[in-house]
Amino acid sequence: MIFKKNRGIFFLGFLLFSIGCVPQIKPPLSPGQPEDLQGCLTIFPAGSWESVHKIEAVFRGGVSSTLLGVTRGEPSTRRIQSLLLAPEGFTLFEGEFREGEIIVKKAIPPFDSPAFAKGLMEDVALLFLAPPTRPMGWGKASDGTRACSWEGPDGYQTEVRESPDQGWRIRRRDDQGEVVREVSLKGPFIQGLAANMELRGLRPVPYTLKMTLVQSGP
Repeated sequence: MIFKKNRGIFFLGFLLFSIGCVPQIKPPLSPGQPEDLQGCLTIFPAGSWESVHKIEAVFRGGVSSTLLGVTRGEPSTRRIQSLLLAPEGFTLFEGEFREGEIIVKKAIPPFDSPAFAKGLMEDVALLFLAPPTRPMGWGKASDGTRACSWEGPDGYQTEVRESPDQGWRIRRRDDQGEVVREVSLKGPFIQGLAANMELRGLRPVPYTLKMTLVQSGP
């Protein structure tokens, strides 16, 4: 049992920064109505907040591991603090994302590599911070769902799309247009936080992080 837990933790440390790609899709319509853009932004917390998530990491072959994630956010200063905890409660990783800079305060193997810290904090920022740049375009698809996109100075694009089932999807594309991260959000939204989130790594090693909101507050 201990071996399985440790193996799951090791795979999580490796797979959180292993990213893949899927075929490119067309960007959302442009221009759209102001309320369409505002709708896309409502999936990100607007004020100071703190949350606790139960995280189930599922790897190829059905191997899984359960962890806890504690996150604190200050959207006005684009600052996020993230803690990754073992089920027993001890801290595996503690880091901070502040105006694009990553600061590691604590990390134990296999969570102590710079690549892991970068991948984890970029994932946390993708989930909880609205894109910092002006939107490229926004509008509605033929089924009436809203879609918005942003492009950063590094050429990476972020897409936010409403789903027909009243959920949302976030996709991050690299400068070649390939998807490197994909997130599914399902309500209800509690203080701007989705009750259920799923982050998928696509290639070269597929993995899924299923996140359930346990607690939230200002």
